[in-house]
Amino acid sequence: MAPNLNLRSVATALGVLGAGLIIRFIVQLYTHRRRMRHLPKPPWNPIFGNLPTFGKAAAAFPPLAHPHAFPHWIRQQYPELPSVFYVDIWPVGDSMLVILDPAAAAQITIQNSLEKHVHIKDFTYPLVGKKNLVTMEGKEWKMWRAIFNPGFASGHLMSLVGGMVSDTVCFTEILSDYAAKGNVFELEGAATRLTVDIIGNVVLDMALKTQTTENELLKAFRDQLQWMPLANDINLFRKYNPMKWFVYRANSKIMSRYLDRLLEQRFADRRREEKANTKRSKPIIDLALDTYLEETGQSGGSTLPLQFKRSAIDQFKTFLFAGHDTTSSTACFIIHLLSKHPAALEKVRQEHDEVYGTDTSKTAEAITKDPHSLNRLPYSLAVLKEVLRLFPPISTVRKGDPNISVHFDGKVYPTGGFMVWPVAYSMHRQPDLWPNAEEFIPERFLAKEGDPLFPPKGAWRPFEYGPRNCIGQELAYIELKIFMVLTLRDFDIRPAYEEQDRIDGQDRSTHTVNGDRAYQVLVATAKPVLGYPSRVTKRGKRQ
Repeated sequence: MAPNLNLRSVATALGVLGAGLIIRFIVQLYTHRRRMRHLPKPPWNPIFGNLPTFGKAAAAFPPLAHPHAFPHWIRQQYPELPSVFYVDIWPVGDSMLVILDPAAAAQITIQNSLEKHVHIKDFTYPLVGKKNLVTMEGKEWKMWRAIFNPGFASGHLMSLVGGMVSDTVCFTEILSDYAAKGNVFELEGAATRLTVDIIGNVVLDMALKTQTTENELLKAFRDQLQWMPLANDINLFRKYNPMKWFVYRANSKIMSRYLDRLLEQRFADRRREEKANTKRSKPIIDLALDTYLEETGQSGGSTLPLQFKRSAIDQFKTFLFAGHDTTSSTACFIIHLLSKHPAALEKVRQEHDEVYGTDTSKTAEAITKDPHSLNRLPYSLAVLKEVLRLFPPISTVRKGDPNISVHFDGKVYPTGGFMVWPVAYSMHRQPDLWPNAEEFIPERFLAKEGDPLFPPKGAWRPFEYGPRNCIGQELAYIELKIFMVLTLRDFDIRPAYEEQDRIDGQDRSTHTVNGDRAYQVLVATAKPVLGYPSRVTKRGKRQ
């Protein structure tokens, strides 16, 4: 008899617990939906909120398409929405305050710089560690940003151009090999390895040689990315696979040990150079250490300070992550948009001829001798900025604060309890900010103030805007201009999506965004879909 009573007691307890959880959920749902009732948002249901609308937005895009395109789609479908609106997707995810107006965005990134959202921290920690410039806050962030700022100053980066040129010449040799073989290849993968080599050069003065050899740092980093959550992923095993935490830990150890060795090697090289009184351009890490020692009142010493080393490891992984995200992907979209706009491509080539002459075999040497020649390429820079407008690599996501509201068009928008998202992709395509917003018009960034094409203040934010902007944006500009100068006149590169479909035995012809096969996907970072499959041919030699 007793066992039956015990079973009934357990069943009753479980029933009471289950009923309690259901009641709690209903109360939370009612409270949340009641708060949302009078806030500006797309068509809304008191039970399901904006989940049906958000589901329609996701369904309008191909698998894995980057969600930063969704707010733009929602605004197109519901043009009566203001440029600041809410999207209620609780309990599936955090409800959002979407900001598509630059002045409103400034209120939460400049006037009141809200903290980074916890989702950003949870997402980046497995890749770059906890002491990184992306997610640090307050005094800690200010300290480490100030420590690394000198190395990323434009003037200092110009002194490191020679190494960037050498790495990019190696990249062009790889392109030549692909041209000779005639194979379809992933441009994004090749551009990523170029980016990693450049980061190793400018940050640590180390030749990582990822373009020509297998590298355990890059291998572990890429493997880590493969285990990161995918956009719109309904594969619960991928999301909740307990093995991923073991993989994260193993890869993090590999990357940290590798970077520990490089930092110790660089510190030893630095000490030898100081004793020999060697005069040369310092890598970024040397300037950062100089600033750290000055800020903390420490002397040089015979060992690398442990606090500095720990932070430097996470910062290097952050630079690797950001370069992987920004530079390599942007290089692909430069190629893509110029392949679709031959007149713009011809203008770029003419500009390069005017600055460097028509004998492209001498260009690398010319850039190395005169790095500031890269500043005499206004049209190339305009192309680069227009590519970043149409395909921005990042958007910031902030944590709402009960004490901070956004004021827009005479209304007050509370931020507390919301994920606050100034969406660069969608803001960059707002027709009230950008005439012919969907068109590729580099001349926007050559226009003078007063011209209708002139970009509104704060509306262009591929590296974010304000004090938390990307520390590496000047490095990205330099890298990408070198990439353009050393590739665009010697090679014709075109997308090969249809050929990739045939190779894979899949018909993906309907997988388009705005009618284009090349669109951004979220696979840990914003990347061109399928790695931008390409074919390359060498152009005729000109003198």
